[in-house]
Amino acid sequence: MGIQDRDYYREGSSFLDAWNRQGVTVWLIAITCGVFLGQCITGAPIRSPLVQIGGYVPQLVQEGEVWRLFTPMFLHAGLWHLFCNMLVLYFVGTRLEEVYGRGEFAAVYLLAGVFSQTFYFLAWTTGFAPGNPSIGASGAVSAILVMYAFNYPHQRVLVYFLIPMPVWLLVVVYLGLDVMGALGAINGQVAYFVHIGGVLFGALYFVSGLRFTEVFRRSPREARERVAPRLRIVPADAVEDTPTPTRVSADSPTRSGGTRDGAEPGEDLEKRLDQVLDKVSKYGQSSLTPEEREILFKASELYKKRRK
Repeated sequence: MGIQDRDYYREGSSFLDAWNRQGVTVWLIAITCGVFLGQCITGAPIRSPLVQIGGYVPQLVQEGEVWRLFTPMFLHAGLWHLFCNMLVLYFVGTRLEEVYGRGEFAAVYLLAGVFSQTFYFLAWTTGFAPGNPSIGASGAVSAILVMYAFNYPHQRVLVYFLIPMPVWLLVVVYLGLDVMGALGAINGQVAYFVHIGGVLFGALYFVSGLRFTEVFRRSPREARERVAPRLRIVPADAVEDTPTPTRVSADSPTRSGGTRDGAEPGEDLEKRLDQVLDKVSKYGQSSLTPEEREILFKASELYKKRRK
C-alpha cells in the first residue's frame, strides 16, 4: 500500500471512514453509552434488568457469578455518573492511546476494571469493605487517570471546570478522599475500594513497565527464550568466513545505481512505513526506535512533496 492510498493522503473521506479511524477510547465510550441507553429503555437506570444481571453483588460473585467483576464498568447509576466517567475517559484515554497504542490501552482499561472490582471483592471477603452492590467505570477510570498523572504530572486540569490544578495533585486529593471514605471518615454511596483498586492497578502498571500486548502475543516458549536466551559456541574460522553485513537505508539506492529488487524510488520506504505505522497503532509512539522515527520523517517529507 502506497502513501497515496492511505486515509491521510485522500482529499476527502466518508463518514464511515472517519468513524473507522476513531481510537479505542471512542469505541469504549460509545459502547458504555449504548449500554446506558439500554438501561434507560428497560426502566430506571439503577433498577434496570441489565443492572440486575451485570451489577456487582459480592454475595453472587461468591456463588460463582464471576462475570459481575467485569460487567459493572459498562453500567451507570445515572446521567451525571456516566458523564463524569466518560469525560475523564475521553480526555485521558485519547492521550494515553498515543503513548501505549490502541490494543495496549484497551487491555489496560478492561483489566483495570476487573482488577478494581476484584480488589473490592477481596476487601469484602476479608472484612475490610462492606458488601454493597456497585456499578460504574470509576475503577478503570481511576487507573488511567493515575497513568496519565505519571506520564504528564504537570498537566493542568480544571476541576469542576473552575479550579486549575496539576493532575498529580488532583490524583493525590482524589486518593486521599477515597482512603478517608474507605476508613469511614466520609459517608457516601461511593465504592471507595473500587477507586483505590483502580489507583493501585494504574500505579503498578506504570512502575512495572509491563505491556500486556507483548505478553499475550508471545507463546510461553518465546517468553522463556526471551528471558533466558540460549548460547552457542561458534568456531573461530566460521566467524572469519562470515561476511560483514552492509546496512542500507530504507530509501537509498543500491550500489549499481538502481533500487533494490527493481522497485521504484520511495516504494521500499512505503513498505517500511507500513510496518512502522502498524507498530505505532499496537504499541504507541514510545516503542519506536530512532531508525523508525527517521522513516516517519522521510515519509512525511515525501508526502509533502507529492502534495505540491
